[in-house]
Amino acid sequence: PSRLDSPATAPSDPRCSKERALAAAMYSGRGLDEQACSPQVTFTDPVARCSGRREVSEAFRALTFCRPEHVEAPRANFIDDLTSTVDLHQRYFSCALLPSGLVVRSTLLVRRRAADGLVCELEERWNGALLFGWVAFRWARRVNGMLSSLLTPLLLR
Repeated sequence: PSRLDSPATAPSDPRCSKERALAAAMYSGRGLDEQACSPQVTFTDPVARCSGRREVSEAFRALTFCRPEHVEAPRANFIDDLTSTVDLHQRYFSCALLPSGLVVRSTLLVRRRAADGLVCELEERWNGALLFGWVAFRWARRVNGMLSSLLTPLLLR
């Protein structure tokens, strides 16, 4: 792991160190820690909604092809006993033709189940903006999540 992946780099709230570590791994190409997540875990961002460990794991496996790297170490923020956020500052697609890559700031909302503490919901908000809640947007995100889950294993090997 890079220096930015170490917990000592970012001034995070120690009450949510597990959430920070989960996000650091997911957004650096190391994938989803399935054991930290409930079988019904969901991941939603502005363009897709993945449901279940298999779909969410595939989304973060496919993310490795975007060459993710931390510009700044993720910073976790405590909301309450079951909710925290992780501030992300990422670079994707860095290469010789695009050395600065695509730089994105987002906030990952992480929710845990009260019964067992497993992560049940991940919601990425680009630039911290709330996701559109209209039915058409929710439906489109879900369809995109299902299609991505089916197609990325075939296209990105």
